[in-house]
Amino acid sequence: MARVRTEKFADALNRLGTLRPDAPLGVLDIGSNSVRLVGYSGSARTPLPIYNERAFCRLGEAVSATGRIEGEPYKLALMTFQRFRAIAERLGIVNLAAFATAAVREAENRDAFVAEAEEILGHEIRVLSGQEEAEYSADGVMLAIPGADGIVADLGGGSLELARVRGGVTEKWTTLPLGVLALREYSKNNRAEMSKIIEAALENVQWLKSGKKRPLYIVGGTWRNLAKVHMTRTDYPLQVLHQYEIASGEMMNFAEKISRMKDAQALNLEASSSNRRAGLPIAARVLSHLMAHAKPDNIVVSANAVREGMLYSILTPKYRALDPLLLACEEMAERLCKSADYGHELAVWSSKVYKNSNWTLGSKKAFSRLREAGCLISDVAWASHPSWRADAVRQVVLTAPFSGIRHEERVFLAHALAYRHQVDGGEIKYGPLDLCTSDRRLARAMGLSFRLAHSLSASLPGALPMTRLNAGPNYLTLKIDPSRSELMGPIISKRLAAVASELDLKPRLEIKPVKDISVA
Repeated sequence: MARVRTEKFADALNRLGTLRPDAPLGVLDIGSNSVRLVGYSGSARTPLPIYNERAFCRLGEAVSATGRIEGEPYKLALMTFQRFRAIAERLGIVNLAAFATAAVREAENRDAFVAEAEEILGHEIRVLSGQEEAEYSADGVMLAIPGADGIVADLGGGSLELARVRGGVTEKWTTLPLGVLALREYSKNNRAEMSKIIEAALENVQWLKSGKKRPLYIVGGTWRNLAKVHMTRTDYPLQVLHQYEIASGEMMNFAEKISRMKDAQALNLEASSSNRRAGLPIAARVLSHLMAHAKPDNIVVSANAVREGMLYSILTPKYRALDPLLLACEEMAERLCKSADYGHELAVWSSKVYKNSNWTLGSKKAFSRLREAGCLISDVAWASHPSWRADAVRQVVLTAPFSGIRHEERVFLAHALAYRHQVDGGEIKYGPLDLCTSDRRLARAMGLSFRLAHSLSASLPGALPMTRLNAGPNYLTLKIDPSRSELMGPIISKRLAAVASELDLKPRLEIKPVKDISVA
């Protein structure tokens, strides 16, 4: 199956690899609830939205009621297309991938609507099949969460798309008429009837059982708003929806509580978009039924959906294989650090320091990846006031649009890079995300080692390759080549001792020949 008809869009993405801010790629998503334009820059593997606007046209309401796109939703959509064409031209978007989902797909007058919309936009509009919508949703999750293994569920206004993902591929998929707007119309907003409709549809999806004790990745604006309400009610310390995780039992209780709300109560829900509130009880009802069938171990929110999935689907294997976190950190270093090359030197230099350390948040491979990410962006706060660099870098790590990083890992990295600038790191607490004692000491050791490296190099390339830092059974040894002996001083001994202390090692400083290791 040809995944993308607009060949020039795919060609541009694969050719560029990096999307220029002055010539971004655009995606126009014509959904059942809203129409959204997003302009992407940055890496093709980790696309960064430089413009993001939506208009709630509610095409699905018209289709559910009459089978046609007509009336005010029709007029509002055409007006939105006119505006979005002007914005796209202003941004320099030449390559625009425009697609429509369930509402347009099911409309009796879809051909006439699409033809008029294409005339206004000046671009082809692709009406996605249910299978394509499910696959692109899954691709969007896999773009942002490498190694995703579970059920992807994308709830829109007109439909619910489900996909089983594993090993970077979509194994199974289905689309069901369980969108928020569609369910309200089909059930006449009768909650008991709504549950019957949901159950009847889900019972036919036998492969949902393969999601048992796996994550359920939820996609779609209404479910994201549901997660946002949960964040607020639990005083969650990190206001980042992407990869927000909720234990299955906790989410089930919460979803059932919201699903019982009357419409008037839902309209007063805090921390949610006013345009989504009315649909939250319905979305919660769908989620609770879905969880009962799939029996996941936890719920994971994905900010990526069909739009990002379309980008991912047309990437070459070369770009798909890139690590989105490390790539994003490299791009950030290019923009914000004195030298992007220095981060790569630091990654090599620090690779022998933590080989015996115990990290409770994951595997040694996961820790090594996080350490490398920290190395790449260790100097992003250099232009901030010295008194505020720890706070500045902490905010960068906690709020940056990173993919492929869990919230606990964000907190670890925020601690480490704060210690790079401030010996006590500010000692910020993060409630349920806060580090255990051993992980905090490891974060402190990492940050202090970056601090030591800075004293040796001024965070510029060329000096670190003539030194070595290595952790043995008893000693943390810093070796400095005689040609760089002028770097010696009390501050080096002091900062070496600080790192060694956190690793329960003794510091040892040696002036010995060091073979320069070039960084690839």
